Amino acid sequence: MTLPNYDHSILGIPNSILAHHGATPHHTTLPALDECLRQGPRNVFLLVLDGMGLDVLQAHAPDGFLMRHCVTHLSSVYPCTTTSALTTFETGLSPIEHSWLGWTHYFAEIDKVVELFTGKQSGTDRPAAERNIAYQTIGYTNLFAQINAVAPDVDCCRVSPFGEYWCDTNEGICNHLVTLCRKPGRRYAFAYHFQPDVDMHDHGCYSERTKADIVLFDRQIEQLAATLTDTLLIVTADHGLADVQPSLCLDDYPDIKACLTAPPSREARSLSFHVRPDAIAAFPALWREHFAKGFTLMTGNEACQQGIFGPGTPHPRARDFLGDFIALATGDLCLWAPNEKGEMNYKKAAHAGLTAQEMTVPLILIER
Repeated sequence: MTLPNYDHSILGIPNSILAHHGATPHHTTLPALDECLRQGPRNVFLLVLDGMGLDVLQAHAPDGFLMRHCVTHLSSVYPCTTTSALTTFETGLSPIEHSWLGWTHYFAEIDKVVELFTGKQSGTDRPAAERNIAYQTIGYTNLFAQINAVAPDVDCCRVSPFGEYWCDTNEGICNHLVTLCRKPGRRYAFAYHFQPDVDMHDHGCYSERTKADIVLFDRQIEQLAATLTDTLLIVTADHGLADVQPSLCLDDYPDIKACLTAPPSREARSLSFHVRPDAIAAFPALWREHFAKGFTLMTGNEACQQGIFGPGTPHPRARDFLGDFIALATGDLCLWAPNEKGEMNYKKAAHAGLTAQEMTVPLILIER
């Protein structure tokens, strides 16, 4: 079991960037990154490749450009999943502070499990509510606003499928960054690509498809670096992935399902359970009967006290979202619930568990 180390984690990256631009960091910064930033680059570019943990980078491109510029490895945040990690990059806050604690949350006020990024009711293609309940309930002040509050001259922008500089390929990201580098003025750009995560989910961590992705990205970023000037390029990942066994379906465990007041939420490898009051005492024994070898079970209170979801003052909604119990994957199991059509969305690889493959990412620093 690899627990997050918040003193040496991706949480330090946005806080180092805040400090560099004169804003007050929320948490510990990263000394290696701070040293590079002290050289005063005009451009600071952060590129996050979804799912490119240290394990797969070493497996598929051990002697490549990225590994040659990897200065250390970092812990992800927990849960080590895109929703939580990207929000940490966007805010400089830990998951317990920003409360984006997984792909889905149970919102008691509408009695629905909601996909935070899409606003859909989990297991459907329908909006969960007329309003964007996730952003209205647990919105945040992003890094751009925090930087511009003290350094309004810094141009802040996103390069991603969700940014003002739109792209859906790593090649497109690299092209945009070249263009941004040539513009005058100081700049912070946050770039994000959804690969190799998607291909790893579908084909596995050590597939030829995943290898092709990483080898290609390695070459493209080396070519990008050759064109940059007066720039610090930071390359990292939000999390890694681990290959998992054929996944488990909640419907096959009616005794577990009967204890719940709502479907499980957050992640298939980091589950939250809202349990009927009359089943609270019995639930731990039932869970361990089925899943003792694959998951560690603890109460929501215990998780908060142990700091698994990070340091800082918990968001007012965080404790509610964690539920009565949480189950943390320590092996290669996932527990999924079917969608409203009874279909399962099994994956060959997954994340949000507490294995080293999922929790450990590279910190790659390229100074130009």
